[in-house]
Amino acid sequence: MTIPMHLYKYRSLSTKKDKEDQKTIREYTSRILTHNEIYFAKPSEFNDPFDCGFHISCEGDFQTHKNKLKELNPTSSEKEIDDVARKQLEPDFIKKTEQELNDTIRLETEKCGIFTMSAKRDNLLMWPHYADYHQGICLEFKTTDGKLFGCDLLEVHYQRPYPNLSLYDKLDLDWVRKYLSTKSEDWLYEEEWRITYIKTGLQLYPPEELSGVILGACISNEDRELVLKWISERNCKPKLYRAKPFKDRFGLDIKPL
Repeated sequence: MTIPMHLYKYRSLSTKKDKEDQKTIREYTSRILTHNEIYFAKPSEFNDPFDCGFHISCEGDFQTHKNKLKELNPTSSEKEIDDVARKQLEPDFIKKTEQELNDTIRLETEKCGIFTMSAKRDNLLMWPHYADYHQGICLEFKTTDGKLFGCDLLEVHYQRPYPNLSLYDKLDLDWVRKYLSTKSEDWLYEEEWRITYIKTGLQLYPPEELSGVILGACISNEDRELVLKWISERNCKPKLYRAKPFKDRFGLDIKPL
């Protein structure tokens, strides 16, 4: 895994208000620049409701299940092991267990905060999706020694099947990291990277790690001046760039401002 030198966060400058606290999207964006605040979202807040999906399978063959029960219950009799194995492999029991595990894992996952970024700064789909049709900005963060904000980075993997947890697998940190960083292959173009945190909500980041700000190709003069004002108030000044469409082909040419 090669960690990029820079990762990017596309942001809108829209004045549309959030339904919960009535702040505008622009206010959230401004605080990234003026207060060094970033937001760690819970998975249920993602625009893809299937993000962080997983599959729990409690099915198994009788002998394998029986051997596993013997390992866990070495003092139980052969008959006791047989009875438990048969009961736990009944369809109704499997369905109930899978649902309980699914609910427990999802409940715990909602306590985890995730900050998402892209390895691309010039993606023609990302700009309209996350930066208000090129009217917003893209923030450039600098990684140091393979970390960002002192945190480990997870590269998102794209595939069709959910990460699977079987009855005989160990629910460990590696598996948790895997399902927290897996999305449908339909999102492959995003080239996403993630930071996970022990809680959701706003957190401060080291101001020197914001290394650049890219103005969208369709940003208004008013919004451009507003962003420049926010940057002028920072102690650590990021580099400024402007995205412009190429004259002879589809794509963005990102140049220093």
